[in-house]
Amino acid sequence: MKIALFYYDGFAEFEIALAGLIFHHEHDIVSIALENREYRSEENQRFCVDQIIKDVDIDSIDLLVIPGGNPAPLVNNQELKSFVENLVHKNKKIGGICGGASLLAAFGILKGKNCTGDTSGVDPKSDEGKYYEGSIVSDKHVVVDGNIITAQGQAYAEFAVELARQMDLYKNEDEYKEDLKWLKNIR
Repeated sequence: MKIALFYYDGFAEFEIALAGLIFHHEHDIVSIALENREYRSEENQRFCVDQIIKDVDIDSIDLLVIPGGNPAPLVNNQELKSFVENLVHKNKKIGGICGGASLLAAFGILKGKNCTGDTSGVDPKSDEGKYYEGSIVSDKHVVVDGNIITAQGQAYAEFAVELARQMDLYKNEDEYKEDLKWLKNIR
């Protein structure tokens, strides 16, 4: 299976680091972005990309993960929107955490779907809140609706194991719970 991690300037690397840790043994992880250049995360780390999205074979992607951060500059990017819409059309799994969920909402992907907002919730009066019109916003940490997985930013451990569960990485619920306990340092 191929897992695609989407990079953009200011993405919250910590929100997807645990997902990368869980998937790296058994799956091919590829970093993708709009341009072939270095990206700086919210934590000021430098990242390079494996592929730009215009060169990605959509059929090869099993899961797209969009981290939070500040995706506002991407809201009107038609190339990225079309890429995500094509994945949705092909029933590929898409995970968005925090600002990544907001980006999915801005693209209209969450209309009629159960989802989370970002970490601070959704203020319907804010610009971001308008993205969620027509969505069914929950205060749960992680929400799965069909092939879409959304999470609040502080739920990065829960997000990582839910992505793994959605990709059938666990044989049973006990394995899922054990990974979550391990990631959260619960004995």
